[in-house]
Amino acid sequence: MKCTKLRSVKREIGKEFQMAKTIGFLGGGNMATGIIGGLIDRKSYEPKNIFVREINKDRAAWLQKQFGLSIVESNEELAGKTDLIVFAVKPQDGEKAGKELAPYLKRQKTIVSILAGSQIEKLHAWLGENVSIARIMPNTMIESQRGYSALTFDTSFDDAKKEEVRGITESIGKTLEIPESQFDAFTASSCAGPEWLILYAGALVDAGVKTGLNRDDVRKIVIENLIATGKVLENTDRHFYQITDEMNTPGGIGIAGLHTWQKAGLHGIIMDAVEAAYKRTTELGK
Repeated sequence: MKCTKLRSVKREIGKEFQMAKTIGFLGGGNMATGIIGGLIDRKSYEPKNIFVREINKDRAAWLQKQFGLSIVESNEELAGKTDLIVFAVKPQDGEKAGKELAPYLKRQKTIVSILAGSQIEKLHAWLGENVSIARIMPNTMIESQRGYSALTFDTSFDDAKKEEVRGITESIGKTLEIPESQFDAFTASSCAGPEWLILYAGALVDAGVKTGLNRDDVRKIVIENLIATGKVLENTDRHFYQITDEMNTPGGIGIAGLHTWQKAGLHGIIMDAVEAAYKRTTELGK
């Protein structure tokens, strides 16, 4: 299947964004926390201009202590004090939360949803037709402020409002603007991918211990190899298989290990895992 070419949006760190004056978060879970941390670290928003509506009192108190932001007690207060709202509730709570927020939203209010599987059409049904809705799917390694977030807009956004939203995604890493039809595929590869890389890294550590290395030492080796490999791949346009072919010397250790990999069908297992994650993402949107 032919896919639309992804549009990569990059900015220099330190560049000032044309941001909304205040920002609100409906929900203060891990993803919201990662975004808040990025916005503050990049000085995109002052903590006093960040407002969070979080029903878990302990979580709300922790967020306030951690970031110095403001906690609001109602949807009306959240909508009234903010120029832009990040819709960050759990996917299963999206409809209820959206319909409860909708009465307090002014015309053309900007809503940024990070709900997996919830398309813009469905979000408008919950939040109303008069709001401007963008969807973001952050990378799960959001705390590192690296990785790509997917971004798409409804048709109501002008250039200035798009810049406000891009400022959010650029505060937590890099941005890929893609059609909404590709969001589920992005979610499967980008959001679940880091978990699988961690599992692979853990297996390499266990293998190193099995063959006689100290666990702490081999852990350092594996992490450094992941970082080094990422940097090499980032700076080349060569196909990944071309690189591995060049590394596999005749009769060497690499090709011997690759033979075992191929006999086990690991390549197909990885592709099946991505497909399973994709199917689950589409189910969340039904």
